[in-house]
Order: sequence, then C-alpha cells, then structure tokens
Amino acid sequence: MNSKAESFKKYVEAQQSGVFQIEEIEGDEQQTAIFRSTVTIQRQQLPLMVAIDASVFAIIRVQIAPKVFDEEAYGELYKFINEQNLRYKPFKFFFNDMGDLMLESCLLFTGEEVKSEEIYLMFNVIISYLNDNYRKIMKLIWGGSDDKSNNDEVKADEA
Repeated sequence: MNSKAESFKKYVEAQQSGVFQIEEIEGDEQQTAIFRSTVTIQRQQLPLMVAIDASVFAIIRVQIAPKVFDEEAYGELYKFINEQNLRYKPFKFFFNDMGDLMLESCLLFTGEEVKSEEIYLMFNVIISYLNDNYRKIMKLIWGGSDDKSNNDEVKADEA
C-alpha cells in the first residue's frame, strides 16, 4: 500500500474502525488503494469510495443513482447537472460507462501523507449538498417535478 493510503488507513482506523472496506489494486503502478463505504442520504445508502494512489491526487466518488443514463430523456437532468457543475467548485457530476450518475471530487495532496481531516471535511461538504439536493436529483431522474405541493398531497377526488 502506498504511503498516502497507509496514512489514511491509520486515520480511519483510529477514528471509526470498520467503516471502510479496503482494496489494493494488484499490479497497479500507482499503487492504488480503494476505500469503500456508504453514505446515508434521505434514508438511502449511496456507495462511496475514496481512491488514493502514489500520485498527488485522491478521488472521492459517490454513486448517486445506478443505470439512469437515457439519451432520449436527458433534457432536464443534463441541464441540472451542467448548472451544478458550473456552480459548485468542490465536485462534479458525470455519467460513467454503465450509465450511473456519479459525483466526484478530486483532492490534491503533496508529500508522503494525505491530510485525512481534509478528506472528511469534503465528505461533510458532499453530504450537506446531497441532503439539500438529493430529492430534486431523483425527481429529475424519475421525470417528475420538485414541487412538493404537487406530489405530497392527496387530492380530494383521488381519496
């Protein structure tokens, strides 16, 4: 395991033993270590991973929704994603090769260790953002409106 990943592993073990499953990528020249966990957003468990290698970069990635890419029905969702990517500096949205909607943050760490507190600070930024926006994102994926009054009330003639 590279020294940066080892420093994060020690921090995690001291803070919250067992929160992450750790996987080392065999044969990887950058000595990548993947730390996998989940984050709870509005009662949903979203997969989260941190990739730390021997480069100056560490990646935090959250799977927002699996297999939701649809070329024919992308209008409002793409518009929203592009607006968010322009508006928010600490992370970006993208669709991976499997059509999953992902949120990714890239952190820069020089030296032999990561600043684990900064990774956890970014977790807090991401969690706060998702707590505020997850409902809207999912309604765009499902093709609905984010207007709670249209969706949360039962009309008298439907009762």
